[in-house]
Amino acid sequence: MHNIGPEWLRPAFDQRFIEIAKEAGSQMEVEQFRIRQNEIERLLKDELTQTHVDLLLELEDILNHRSTIEKERIYFAGLRDGMYLLRKLNDL
Repeated sequence: MHNIGPEWLRPAFDQRFIEIAKEAGSQMEVEQFRIRQNEIERLLKDELTQTHVDLLLELEDILNHRSTIEKERIYFAGLRDGMYLLRKLNDL
């Protein structure tokens, strides 16, 4: 999926992506959305059948997975662009 340098370098990039994602998720501006999300989930569980709750949870999983893939692509595109710029600057 990511074509950044040699294969042995990929785990380092993947680990850094995970670290950045954890930092982003712990930001105060994200916390307010997490609190509201929990409130909505609780209300939905009280009002919907278990079948509907399960469908919503599956939808949430799909949306989260899709979002992760999109963010990974953006992250690795940024790495590629940065590496390209460094090579060009070194050629000056």
